[in-house]
Amino acid sequence: MSTANAENFDLNESLSIVFAELNKDKEQQREIDDILASHNIPRGTFLEILVNPERVELLEKDELCLLVASLYQVTNDERIRPTHFYNEKEINKAKKYKKKIDDSYTLPHLYERVLSGSDNDYMLKLSYQEIKKAWEEEFWTYNFETQRNPVKKIKKDGTVKYTPKVNKRSVKEIKDLMLQGKYKPDVIVLNVLMDGTDEIFYNENDLELTIETASQINLIDGFHRVEAVIAALEENPELEGYLYVSIRNYDLETARYYLGQHNSFNTFDKTHIRELKSLNISDNIVKDLNTKSDLKGRITTSTAVKHKFKEITNFKVLSDAIQDIFEPKTGKDRLDISYTLIRFFDYLLGSYEEAFVTNVAEVAKKSWINHHNTFVGYVVLAKKLFDKHGKDFPVDEIVRVVNGIDFSKEGSEFNDLMTTQGKVNSNQVKRQIRNFFEDRVGQLLS
Repeated sequence: MSTANAENFDLNESLSIVFAELNKDKEQQREIDDILASHNIPRGTFLEILVNPERVELLEKDELCLLVASLYQVTNDERIRPTHFYNEKEINKAKKYKKKIDDSYTLPHLYERVLSGSDNDYMLKLSYQEIKKAWEEEFWTYNFETQRNPVKKIKKDGTVKYTPKVNKRSVKEIKDLMLQGKYKPDVIVLNVLMDGTDEIFYNENDLELTIETASQINLIDGFHRVEAVIAALEENPELEGYLYVSIRNYDLETARYYLGQHNSFNTFDKTHIRELKSLNISDNIVKDLNTKSDLKGRITTSTAVKHKFKEITNFKVLSDAIQDIFEPKTGKDRLDISYTLIRFFDYLLGSYEEAFVTNVAEVAKKSWINHHNTFVGYVVLAKKLFDKHGKDFPVDEIVRVVNGIDFSKEGSEFNDLMTTQGKVNSNQVKRQIRNFFEDRVGQLLS
């Protein structure tokens, strides 16, 4: 600090106060990050400082002054006015500051061990660290014209700001798998924009691809995975891993067509994806049911349940219900719950064979007993029996309770609940089924 006013202000204290307020304003956070990025300070640096304020101490003198100036420019907060802490010469120097960038991410740039499919498409693999560096130094960029619809926000000056549409839950899921060493490498796609200024050269003998010049190198598929890589490395900077990188050389129209093609053909049913990945303990319990109980072949991995294929419920309905109602957390929980539910459903299906096995479609015309969402209620009943008697509960209690519930499609309380399907959110219907069974089973078992 160099000004006479500095003695009346404490920079650390002022930063602490301003940071606390900025934690509530995502728009201002992004504006400050944009300013710092224009000085070659990697994107995300300011967000990291907000999470860990002690990182301020790692900034160079000019960087800290620039941060203060940026904070004041965006917030107009007098407590962080740069002249309280720095003289005019220091402030002007900071405003001209540019962080030196490692020349490994400037053009021309050489990629090694690259395979070529044609003059327009290439493939290689890059480590998590290389991917993070390329993105943070803006060697790769995001082109809204070749990506999913952006999030649009009106800034204070009336202009529209576009930001990538991010599913934070998806990023966290991928990040967690990477940290656990369970994420299987897949492909992200770059496009060296073909616009007349681009020059790329491939050496077939040495398997080298040189991007000599390019106006843009756009990430056109894989944004969530790159975000997850960055988040994972922030938690564990030594994390090892890699992704395959497909490099295309398309004009804007072809790149847009490619992305549309990539996201149109052979898309997976969301329930099927859930079954394939089996990330939760509850997912694995359902897999146990589908291999070791009489539900085998009757749990579909698609969203739609089709009686003609002997299907009576789906993977997601059962897994979500087990997760919410039993709340499994350990391997022991999986074994106990699988044992309980295998006994439960074997006895249920054997006791109501016409409804669940031999005449499913006909029974379904008059009763909700075999509807796929009703299985949420059966998981509630199994949990109630487990809580009261343990995993070796008396199975005849299943029939006594089920017989005590009217599943008729005419005039029953349960029918009133089930006919709301298609009119309200499906998760709301499942909550209503759960609440209905919690109440009715509680009465019948008391």
